Amino acid sequence: MMSMPVERIKNYEHMGLGLFIHWGLYSQMEQGEWTEFIHDIDQRKYEELINTFTAKDFNAESIVKKAKNMGAKYIVLTTKHHEGFFLYDTKGLSDFDVMHSPAKRDLIKEYVDACHKYDISPFFYMASYDWHNPLYKDDFNKYLKYLQRSVELLCKNYGKIGGLWFDGNWNKKDADWHLDELYGTIRKYQPEAIIINNTGLKNMGKVINPEIDAVTYERGIPDTINHGEKGQKYVAGEMSITLNKHWGIAANDIDYKSPGEVIETICHGKKVGANVLVNIGLTGTGEIPIISQEYMKMIGLWMKFYGQAIYSAKPTQIKAAEGLRDFVLSDGKSDYLFIYDIKVTGNSNVVLGGEGTNPRSFVGIDKKVKKITWLDNNEQLKFLQNNDMLTVNATGFRYGTDLIVRVAKVDFEN
Repeated sequence: MMSMPVERIKNYEHMGLGLFIHWGLYSQMEQGEWTEFIHDIDQRKYEELINTFTAKDFNAESIVKKAKNMGAKYIVLTTKHHEGFFLYDTKGLSDFDVMHSPAKRDLIKEYVDACHKYDISPFFYMASYDWHNPLYKDDFNKYLKYLQRSVELLCKNYGKIGGLWFDGNWNKKDADWHLDELYGTIRKYQPEAIIINNTGLKNMGKVINPEIDAVTYERGIPDTINHGEKGQKYVAGEMSITLNKHWGIAANDIDYKSPGEVIETICHGKKVGANVLVNIGLTGTGEIPIISQEYMKMIGLWMKFYGQAIYSAKPTQIKAAEGLRDFVLSDGKSDYLFIYDIKVTGNSNVVLGGEGTNPRSFVGIDKKVKKITWLDNNEQLKFLQNNDMLTVNATGFRYGTDLIVRVAKVDFEN
């Protein structure tokens, strides 16, 4: 039997939706976060980007407010990516940090302070794979002390944090990363922090240490989530989605996902029991690109109507009729029907497909239904219940509206 999640993991699952932010020196080049490595740029030349890193347009409060309006309950910001540049004051640990750039501001402090002000949980992304520090190749044990010290600074100097999100152990998959020491440092100063370590594309969902609280699937779309082995600690799951093909800003990548794909990915994450991180890359000066802001607004509109199901509900064994993508979540009191392919209601002159009846059936609902209501407009739906089969008339969207995946709340008799 699967263990019950500890409180911090339960709280993390209830956050449901997060915002991932990639920002670093690479953002000034606007060609992705791996540009130094993939484009084989001379390291000394690349690292001169520190001299033009001004962060002049970085407004943490504005970014956090936009994340909150999107419906995100937490944000994961890159404190150091593989390029090795720190967005915070490393207190002498490294001269390759923001305090040695023209910005001369501890950007992580600004970020955390804004998160605390607006009741958003701040998470720190930390790259363990490092292209800057020669110790990574030359003296790995010394490098691990450097990594541990950089994490200790994050845990000690910024108040309560939501968690740490590590990325890069996959580069030295057979090495001893001294994870007990690293995670022990986190538990010492931030005992309630969620610990996540991105296991890489080949090991999605793998638990690499008992202190791991959530497993990642990167851009993978899993059908099931590994919540841990029987008798061991329950772990959460998390998927990520990029709006185009890159994590960091890439001005020439215009292959953006449709809003429908983004919304359906968020829904799929909850269907399988995973949180979803929606990623954006800031500009070189620290702004959210206009196109990313518009996506965040669209997600926020959807979450305004249906967010309660994303935050509070969990997967069920209830099945939709064969061939349909519909599914059901439950918060223990109410069920939530996630219904796909709803058409817009027109009339005899403008036929948009949502004018007639649209029966959708579900098997496995064994409690007596009292009422079923669309969350977006409070319309009560007609339904028939026969034993554990429920059939509902999923009416079309009102003309002028199409929210991609529609959610109805099922209330039961006492």
